[in-house]
Amino acid sequence: MTTAFNRFATRLLVFGLIGVLPLTSCEEDETPTPTTGEEETPGSEDREYFTLALSASPTGETKVYTQALTDVSEGTVSYDGVGYEIPSTRTARIFSSADGSTLYNLDYGGGRIYKFDVNGGEDYALEYEKNVEFVMGTAYPRWSKANEATASVHYAEGSEAARVYEYTDSTEQADGTYVYTDSTFVRSDVTVRVMTVGLDALTFGAVEEFVIPVTPTDLESYNYVGRVDAPVIAGDKIFYGMAKSAYNPVEPCTGRGCPAAVYTNTETLVLDYPGLTNPRIIATEMAAGATNGYRTPVAHLDEEGDVYQIISVPDNTYDTYILRIRDGEYDESFDFNLSDLLGENTRAYGWFYTGNGIGYVPYLRTDETDSNDDSNWSVARVDLYQGTAVKMNLPENLWLRQYQNAAVRDNNFYMAITPTGEDGNVYIFDTTSDSPDGFTLGATLKNLAEGTYIGIY
Repeated sequence: MTTAFNRFATRLLVFGLIGVLPLTSCEEDETPTPTTGEEETPGSEDREYFTLALSASPTGETKVYTQALTDVSEGTVSYDGVGYEIPSTRTARIFSSADGSTLYNLDYGGGRIYKFDVNGGEDYALEYEKNVEFVMGTAYPRWSKANEATASVHYAEGSEAARVYEYTDSTEQADGTYVYTDSTFVRSDVTVRVMTVGLDALTFGAVEEFVIPVTPTDLESYNYVGRVDAPVIAGDKIFYGMAKSAYNPVEPCTGRGCPAAVYTNTETLVLDYPGLTNPRIIATEMAAGATNGYRTPVAHLDEEGDVYQIISVPDNTYDTYILRIRDGEYDESFDFNLSDLLGENTRAYGWFYTGNGIGYVPYLRTDETDSNDDSNWSVARVDLYQGTAVKMNLPENLWLRQYQNAAVRDNNFYMAITPTGEDGNVYIFDTTSDSPDGFTLGATLKNLAEGTYIGIY
């Protein structure tokens, strides 16, 4: 028999009095109509505004300031006494609509989500605000845009994993009961709660809670899921990335400072969409690493309906891959080893897709340093269809660990890049060029002490 010593969280019934009413509507929340999001995606040529976001910690508390510009190809952008403060307890988790007309934010630590209309300058009109803490059971859920119409709010209770044992010996008592005297550790069970959010009015959709399936690979290594994040919707499935933690029953230890998980493969959690049911794990051994990323998008749906997902590796003994998911499974005929193509060891926590197989990857150059906190980052242009990768000729001393978003208009890809502690520029990459110098410098970006630009939206 098996017994779990930790609690299993109870499923919440939340299709009722949850959240707060939208600021511009008194209608009840309804489950959003399932959609791929493709038919409603505004064309990049429709973009009017570029929102630049600066994260700063002048008082020890992280603040995020934004301002929206119609032209970022020239001029100077400064946040000295300027900028709309985005609600944030810790660094705001922001994403935008494809055309930049709408900004969405999670107050991580505050448990609330927001939708803003972008009107230029410091004018961000709050359209909707919802409380997700009561639904998710935590003020620290994660959230991501899963397609242009839908976001996901999700939380895996990795820190509260239930340790499951099998009892192998027992002694019968006089009253007929048994006392178990020997046991063997079997696995760690982790509960995850997921909810979809319709982006039109931040309507709460399906909510599900379940124990994440444990694979034979995790049983062998005592790994378990520590985080779930970076979802993408493809047809009638939604794919969630995962990071692993490890538990040693001989020397129990959890949290910071404990031995890290040993990755021998790559795994992704798959649910039916829109119901968020029938959880299963897909896996491949052609690469080894985590799939949850950090602040940068990890998985993208291309024009052919395939999902392309980057992995995050533990150290420079692993190679960074971009993997392809086709028809709900990893497609091992697709081999894109970013480390080999660049000729150096790399670590990435996400990437940006600009269309037609082209993307840009912020990455740490791990031959020179293996610490995510070091300012040794760069950006590579990748062509998934041609199997090529080129390191762009960017300045040294870059730190892109928390970089969240970039923008596309026509054949141009926009990033806000500033060397640590210095001023920088908007970089306008020509997506049709495979040259390492295939970009122009746009507006000058004035930095602040303890500041870093975290994206263009």
